[in-house]
Amino acid sequence: MNKMIVRGATAVLALCLASPALAACGDSKKSDDGDKATAAASPSSEASSKGTDGSGGSDSSGGAQPGTGSSPKPQGGVKSAVKLPVPDDLSGALQDTYFAAAHKSYPKGTRADVLTPTHVLFGKITGANGGVQFYAAGDIGFKNNPISQQDGPHVWKKDDSQQSWVYVSDTGGNLCGSVPKALVQAWGRSCN
Repeated sequence: MNKMIVRGATAVLALCLASPALAACGDSKKSDDGDKATAAASPSSEASSKGTDGSGGSDSSGGAQPGTGSSPKPQGGVKSAVKLPVPDDLSGALQDTYFAAAHKSYPKGTRADVLTPTHVLFGKITGANGGVQFYAAGDIGFKNNPISQQDGPHVWKKDDSQQSWVYVSDTGGNLCGSVPKALVQAWGRSCN
């Protein structure tokens, strides 16, 4: 138990020290608007570097990784919302999760038929209690099945204690119904 507390404190300290550098040197090849900087709803927000699991966690540099149980689920309102660079390996994780959720509605579709997500947005919110939740949104569907490709963007989420993404829903064009308003605004979108 004490080792977990020490690891958590070390991870938080590493993120706090690395935040200015990470926000200034974010790298995104797949962002839908090409904006490489992170947008924050709070000046004290922290950025997270690319992970190897598509989580937006950090690599071996010592930062916190989603899935380690390092923070509770966000509660008590949104403290900060940050647009993050889209990790190179996020697409595969989103495709897998979409397939698992959509295969029931499209039983003839195979995993190989799932399109690579486009117009992907990625970010995180931090709740007033310090809990962290990651969100991704993008267009996806099955090849040669236009019905599966409508009603996007689709939304996925993962909190800091989860290993896998959870498919939330297609939004029918209303991101604010599935993503916190502060993060939608950090992505440069509006809630009407």
